[in-house]
Amino acid sequence: MTMKALREHANDPIWHDGERSKLTFFYPLPLTPWQAGRWTLKNWKKIAEHHMVDPLRAPLRLLEGIPETELYELGGFWCCQSPDSHISCFLHAIDFLVPDGTPVLAAQDGRIIELVDCNDEWGDEKDENGEYLHRDHLNFLTVHVGGMERIQYCHLAKGSVRTLGLEIGSLIKAGQLIGKVGKNGVTDRDHLHFIVFREDVAHENPFGIKSLIPQFRR
Repeated sequence: MTMKALREHANDPIWHDGERSKLTFFYPLPLTPWQAGRWTLKNWKKIAEHHMVDPLRAPLRLLEGIPETELYELGGFWCCQSPDSHISCFLHAIDFLVPDGTPVLAAQDGRIIELVDCNDEWGDEKDENGEYLHRDHLNFLTVHVGGMERIQYCHLAKGSVRTLGLEIGSLIKAGQLIGKVGKNGVTDRDHLHFIVFREDVAHENPFGIKSLIPQFRR
C-alpha cells in the first residue's frame, strides 16, 4: 500500500468506529526507567523531555517539534500521534517516545509471523510523489496473539531480535524481552511504534487490515 492510497482513504468511516481489541495487553516497555537500567531520571516522561535524538543529524530533545495537539500521556509514557502516517488502517497506532536501546517487551503471548531486523537507515524525507524514501528500511516484528488479532512492534534496533534467538515461528510470552528500540525506517526521532490490528476482508476495506484501539493492563 502506498501513502497516496492511505491518504485517499483516510476519511473512510470504517476506521473511525472506535473498535477496540478483544484482548488486553501489557505495555510493551518496562514501566519504570530503572527496570530498563536507566537510573538518572525517575520516570519515562522526564527521560523523553531530556533525551537528545542525535547530536549530528537531529540535535533536538525527544519532545521538541511535536505540536501539543499531537502529544499525549499513556501509562506513564509520552506518546504522540502522527497525522501523516497514523491514518486509514494504521489510525490507532501508538508512538511511545523512549530512547534508542530501551528494551521492548512482549505485550501478549503469541507466535512471531513476520520479522525484519537488518536495517539501520532512517529519515523522514519524501520523494516527488510524497512517498517516504526510507519506508522499506523498517525493522519490525509481527506477532499473532489469538483469533484474528496481531501486534506489530516497529523501529527495533538492528539485530536486536535475532540475537535473542527469536525467528519466524518462535513462541513468545507476555513480558519477554523481544528486542530493543532503534531508529530505522520512516522516523525523525527515537520511539517504539506499536499497533494492534486484525485481518479485515470487508469489501469496503481496501487494505485487508484494520487497526484497533488497544486495551492495556498492568
